[in-house]
Amino acid sequence: MAGRTAPIKFTEPEAQVLLKVMDAMFADLGEAKARMLAVELRGLGRSKDEILAFARRPASACGDIIAAATEKVNVGPPRDAKKLRTLLKALASPAGCLALTGKRGPLFKLDVVTVQSVVRAWMNSPSAQIREISKAFKLLVAYVTMRAGEGRKSPNWPAMGYSGPDLQALHRAARAAGPVDFSRCRVQLSSLERPLGGTSMPRAEVICDCVVVGSGPGGAVMAAELAEAGYIVALLESGRWRSPEEQTCSEAEAFRETYQEGGNLFTEGRAMTILAGAAFGGGAAMNWSCCLPPPREVREEWAQDFGLDWASSERMAEAVERVRERLAMHTEGVELNAANRVLMRGCERLGYQAEVAAQQGWQPQSPDDGGWCSLSWKHGARQGMHGSALLDAARTGKLLVLDGCKAEKVVRDASGAACGVQGTLFQGGSARPVIVRGRSVVVAGGSLQTPLLLLRSGLRNQHIGRHLRLHPAMTIWGRFDEQINFFQGAPMTTVSRVVENQDGRGYGAKIWVPNFHPITWAALAPWQGPDQFKQALAGYGNAAPLISLVRDHGEGKVWEDADGCVHVSYSMQQADKKHLLCAGEHAARILVAAGAREVHSAHDSVEPLKLSSSASGEA
Repeated sequence: MAGRTAPIKFTEPEAQVLLKVMDAMFADLGEAKARMLAVELRGLGRSKDEILAFARRPASACGDIIAAATEKVNVGPPRDAKKLRTLLKALASPAGCLALTGKRGPLFKLDVVTVQSVVRAWMNSPSAQIREISKAFKLLVAYVTMRAGEGRKSPNWPAMGYSGPDLQALHRAARAAGPVDFSRCRVQLSSLERPLGGTSMPRAEVICDCVVVGSGPGGAVMAAELAEAGYIVALLESGRWRSPEEQTCSEAEAFRETYQEGGNLFTEGRAMTILAGAAFGGGAAMNWSCCLPPPREVREEWAQDFGLDWASSERMAEAVERVRERLAMHTEGVELNAANRVLMRGCERLGYQAEVAAQQGWQPQSPDDGGWCSLSWKHGARQGMHGSALLDAARTGKLLVLDGCKAEKVVRDASGAACGVQGTLFQGGSARPVIVRGRSVVVAGGSLQTPLLLLRSGLRNQHIGRHLRLHPAMTIWGRFDEQINFFQGAPMTTVSRVVENQDGRGYGAKIWVPNFHPITWAALAPWQGPDQFKQALAGYGNAAPLISLVRDHGEGKVWEDADGCVHVSYSMQQADKKHLLCAGEHAARILVAAGAREVHSAHDSVEPLKLSSSASGEA
């Protein structure tokens, strides 16, 4: 978690620049283009009036978008907020605008068409730093135009065929399922007074047998195993446990409350977005429920290349089976939504391999059909860590939960052995220093936070923070004549392994069906102009997206700067790029074979493939 500075507030000129850019990217298309869009989208299940209103609505008509943009920027890394303000300040000056756009400024005095041409030039610039400018603006446009506003709705949702959650029905269903109340396991630190004349809160102390940092799949399973063995386990998690009644299934809130850096975490240069969990239950709290065991090739590589003989042994197989049982992994009775049926249909017609993917736990029944899982709504039986491993740990009566706790340093005794964790507990609106002491310490904070904690604790192994794998992904989607509504129903219930082993060593990509709600969808949609952008957004309900996830050779590095900001560098190897392109081609063929009328890429510079009625279905 980055060291926080005071929240930013845009100056009037900065706000004017931001407003101008967002109104140019999400523009009023005018009467003629609005009617053309209504004709193009006729028959897709949306009313003509909804499409016309959407086409004529600029970003500035979507509520207080400057306040929304300020909110989004302030939950991200402070360094990004500083860079954005520097950019806006430059564009608000004549000299800076001329340098960045080739036009005499300030930018907010330029006409909309000129600003659109500037954004298009940024998008297509050979300079990565210039392209980074357009990416930053597009993410803000996606957030301010697609977030839920008054009445927990966005005015743009109806034209997209999206209605948002029925929250009352979801809460009723969750109550009926009888979710566990982890607040009963929560360590409540008494409000000790400051010493007379003191300026800081005294450090609280918690004593246990074992300290576990991180409540994701690694930490949760360790906590369950230790608690079931009779040990008192203190579980430290930066995210906060929230009861179903506290959850709103708001995409904006989910990013703010359950993702690292509010969902604003990128590799250097914004080349890749990293969606990493910061929630009670770790990444499993908002990740999809697909649950596959480690592939044979991966286990063999661990054994052969890294000397982990047990990885390919019967011992590993037994451990995997034990975890499979704890997480209730299964393929029986898995329901496929329309988008997953598209993947299966396209693969069947092409003769490609495809199968039902094993799931963790069981999808709840309507109205909660699994489609809200990426917003950290998982309340089916044995779903997520809070419904499986953490539940098992809680039932022993041996689990102590310190949620909202930032682990800062592993404490060691005179012999160098770990004997506790020092951190800050954010509880009840205040921050409290705490030290949790135990006979052993397990650090399971994920691939980003674990190495940072180890480095802050004084460990200096040269490999800490290195060899980071990110399994890069590429998204393409097909637009169909029929309603798909891929956001309804669980994602990733099917998988195609047709290109997962492209080199004979298990390196390649799997093809899946994702789950994206409107903010994410708008962030992914390519921007080549406001009319094309709005057409892509309005086709949301008829889209079937596929993602290709690569098992990567490439490695990255994670580190923390003096201000506590997380940095990630990563560069794809040529072999990984080749595998990803191969998977993207196969995904496009799958969509065409399944009947798509158009195939789109999330890359801004790639034109969509538009098919005639006779060509659709022929890959």
